[in-house]
Formats: sequence, C-alpha cells, structure tokens
Amino acid sequence: MADADPLQREFEFFATVCAEYCPLYAALSARVAEDESIRGMARGGHPQHPPANLLFGAVHYLLLCGADHPLQEFYPTVGGTRPAEDAWPVFRDFCRAHEEAIRNLVTTRLVQTNEVGRCGVLLPAFACVFALFDAPLHLIEVGASSGLNLLFDQYHYRYSNGVEVGPPSPARIETELRGESEPPLPRAMPAIAGRLGIDLAPVDVRDDDAMRWLESLVWPDMVERLALFRAAREIARQSPPRILGGDAMDLVPQALAAVPPDATPCIFHCHAIYQMDRAWRERFEALLTDLGAQRDFAHVSLEWLRDDPGPRLHLTLHHRGGAPQRTLLAEAHHHGKWLRWVAGG
Repeated sequence: MADADPLQREFEFFATVCAEYCPLYAALSARVAEDESIRGMARGGHPQHPPANLLFGAVHYLLLCGADHPLQEFYPTVGGTRPAEDAWPVFRDFCRAHEEAIRNLVTTRLVQTNEVGRCGVLLPAFACVFALFDAPLHLIEVGASSGLNLLFDQYHYRYSNGVEVGPPSPARIETELRGESEPPLPRAMPAIAGRLGIDLAPVDVRDDDAMRWLESLVWPDMVERLALFRAAREIARQSPPRILGGDAMDLVPQALAAVPPDATPCIFHCHAIYQMDRAWRERFEALLTDLGAQRDFAHVSLEWLRDDPGPRLHLTLHHRGGAPQRTLLAEAHHHGKWLRWVAGG
C-alpha cells in the first residue's frame, strides 16, 4: 500500500533479502512487518542506517552477551537448533521483556558490518589495480569500521575454480565463481605499501564490547561467517590498522596527499556509502574527480544501492588530464559468497 508504514516496507524487503541464507531472519522479518509494537522498537536509530539490521542486531547482541531466554534455542550462533518457523512468539516475548535495552541499542549503535567474506570479491579488483599501475598499493578505505577488510592480504582464499591464493591463515575465505567469465585472480597477493581507514565512528578491534556489537550484526544462521569474523579479528588485534575518525569528504584529500609517489593510491569502500544519501554520494564522486586532476589513483566500489538489483563491483581509474574511466567488474552476493565477473577484456 502506498501509505504503508515505511518501517513495514523495510522489514518486508529485509525478509526477501534474507530468504535464501537466513531462514530465521526471513521468518521473523515477515512477522515484525505485521506487528507495530515490535516494529516500533526499530524506530529512533540513525536515519541512514537500516532499521531491520539495528533491531535484529540489538536482540542478537543481548543473546551473545548471555541473556537467558528460550530465544537462545533458535539462534545457531549461541547453540540453538530449533526451527525458524517456531521462533516468532518467543522472539516477541524476548523483545517485550528487553524493550528498554533494545531501544537503547537501536538509538545508540550503528550498522558497521565488517563482512570479511566480501574480500573474496574485492581481491580481483585489487589485483587489477596492482597490474595496471605496477606499484604497491596504498589502501584508503572509506567506512572502514574496525578495518578488517584493510587486512585482506593476510587471509587465505579459495575460489570454486580451484585457485587458491594468500598465506596460510585461520581466516579462510571461499568464493563461488558464477557465469562464463573468470576474474583475473592473482597467483600472489598484490604488494601493499600502506593502509588507512576512515570512518565516522571507528571501531577499535581491541574493544571487546564494540567487537561484540559487530558480531551481533552477523546473521545468526550463518555460523561460518561469525567464525571467519572472529579469526580476522584476532589477526587484526596483532597489528591494528590505523583508522581516522571523521567525514570522508574532509579526510580523503588529506589521506591521498600523504601517499608517497612510489605507491598507488587505492581508495575503496564496501557496503558503506549506500548508507549515505544520494546528494552525499554525488558530492563524493565529484570530490574524487577533482582529486583525479591532481594525481593518478584507483577507486574500488562494492556497494548495493537501491537502484541496483544486487551488489555491484566497480573500478574507476582517475588519471591526471583525463576523464575518470569507470568499469563494472562484477555482480556479487551481499556477503561475498559468490561473484559473477562481467568485465570484458
């Protein structure tokens, strides 16, 4: 209905997004969409952050913190095995019993997923940049959260065509290749000259509570995602990446200017700027175009914008004296489980 509560539409949409990979959230989202009292607990969060993720993240966070309630029996991440179709009345009871805590989390936390599996999609793009510029990459990540994707070269990758790349690592990423074309998978990791993250609210990998919130944003049916996140977290804690707090519009020019001349600046973001409005995204693209008049660099974007049917991986090359060259490289799963390479040549 045209006059339906926007939150209702959000949860109906989230149910379709979760349908294939998270039966629990798919079942619960459909019921939350119909229940104003529970749906209302998702109100008041940051206007640019998905309310469904905030509500479900709040509940998952409380369970990960040890909340004692029968709802645990439905969440595989805390040992649950009961079927998703029976979860709704128990979920509703949990929300009513913990309403104050849920509302507090929804209104004070942000959706800052650090989905490490997406590195399996990003790696071919980084390999393209390294091959084109033939110089070590200096990574600048916008919306870095805790910076786990900045450490992509410290994970091990296995693609469905049998190619494996990366050092031996407890963080192992498996990615299915779909379609007729194969991406230019490297036989060795691109050389990295430096790495820097930018985020409005950086997350310290050594902060247990902050990292538990990031864990809560992992879908509970996908236990392997949580295991991968925890493995990457432990790697990051050995040498935490540097992350600056602030707006990318202000910090990207400074970060780019600081990259040494013998390195290739590679600005990237992954399921981050979709949370910004169209006007901000247009200003950001204009900023990068202006910066490209001063220095060559690459821009890698893995985003799912509402105009697109799914996540898209783009590579934009900025060269002094020329217009930006933007190429659609691949379509991908929103957690990085598969990619379909579409770039020609």
